[in-house]
Amino acid sequence: MNIHETFVCIVGAGPAGLVTALGLARAGVPFVLLDDGDGPVKESRGLVVHAGALEVLDELGVAAELLERGTRVGTFRVAVRGHALMHIPLGTVPTAFPYFLIVAQAVTESVLRDRLAAQGHAILSGHRVTGVRQDGDGCEVTGKDAQGRPFAVRARCVAGADGLHSTVREQLGIGFPQHTYDTAFLTADVELTGGPDRALAHITPSRHGLLFMAPMPGGGWRLIISVRSPGGRRPQPPALSEVQAHLRRRGLPHATVTTVHKSAGVLLHHGLADDFGRGLVALAGDAAHVHSPAGGMGMNTGIQDACDLAATLAAVHGGADADTMLAGYRRRRMAAAGQVVGFTDRLMRLVSLDTMAVHVVRTAAFALAGLVPAIGRRAALMVSCVTRTPARTGAPRLPSP
Repeated sequence: MNIHETFVCIVGAGPAGLVTALGLARAGVPFVLLDDGDGPVKESRGLVVHAGALEVLDELGVAAELLERGTRVGTFRVAVRGHALMHIPLGTVPTAFPYFLIVAQAVTESVLRDRLAAQGHAILSGHRVTGVRQDGDGCEVTGKDAQGRPFAVRARCVAGADGLHSTVREQLGIGFPQHTYDTAFLTADVELTGGPDRALAHITPSRHGLLFMAPMPGGGWRLIISVRSPGGRRPQPPALSEVQAHLRRRGLPHATVTTVHKSAGVLLHHGLADDFGRGLVALAGDAAHVHSPAGGMGMNTGIQDACDLAATLAAVHGGADADTMLAGYRRRRMAAAGQVVGFTDRLMRLVSLDTMAVHVVRTAAFALAGLVPAIGRRAALMVSCVTRTPARTGAPRLPSP
């Protein structure tokens, strides 16, 4: 059996696990990072990095490279059949990053992995965790590597960042009640002609469902299309003709799809773990909360969890009381994630109702909101995630390198 001894065992090398590792590396805290995969995510997932996450990533020294590889967008435009109803201006948000960044999650993960490797830290890939145990001296994480050989990690603390189906959370016995919407999303990365202004992200509510369009690096577009999904059935990935039909029905008669690079059908859930950890084990990212992609705040909230958790564990490593520090982490991040889950649930319910009467009322409501600039500014502040950064929620600061 391979046995490792360290201060923190991180389970999961998605964005939350990688940011936790980078934060611990900055603070000089020993860690082992386990992942059951073999590299960055390959499927189409998180796309948007908001200001609140860019602030965290800037502190870790990776924001500049992400900015070079993404597309900056400063405004959401809400329109129906080409007529603008309201704008959500991110330039009004008090931050050094008054925009959101369009960049594929695979790119984000690659940048984080490269920074970690440059600092001399390896990821133990192909390591599937099957057990998490706590005793008076700390924690033991056990499992098997890619060759089927058993391993064990002895650590003072564990960071569970192993996603929606978290083994760490299950081993702790923490409940995770979830709700599946009867609306699903179709996603498609496309090339098109006759599209809208690439300086903006476009939100088009209609009686046929929501359409979200974001300009991708390199000239393409990411489309997110809401469709009915009774019984929680995952829709099939849309072909070019289906994507084109959705654009027509949602009031974009001049936009012509020329290429679909990749597409997917995505079921939508929301849920919050009953607790964000227990004892010397803490949860972060999708292991602790899941919500609709409406607003693009999922990965961003996980990145903020991870920064807070790294600073919390660094304080424990420096001699602070572990029970007190980890209880503070759980309280702060449950409150932050609860806000996001509630906000995205309201957004989903707003855009998924698809009767003609609801569409008329919803369109009028957006139009009235567009007449009150303060509403757009408040929406921008919520979506930007800046009010939920660790620095603004009372988290300890990461030590300087």
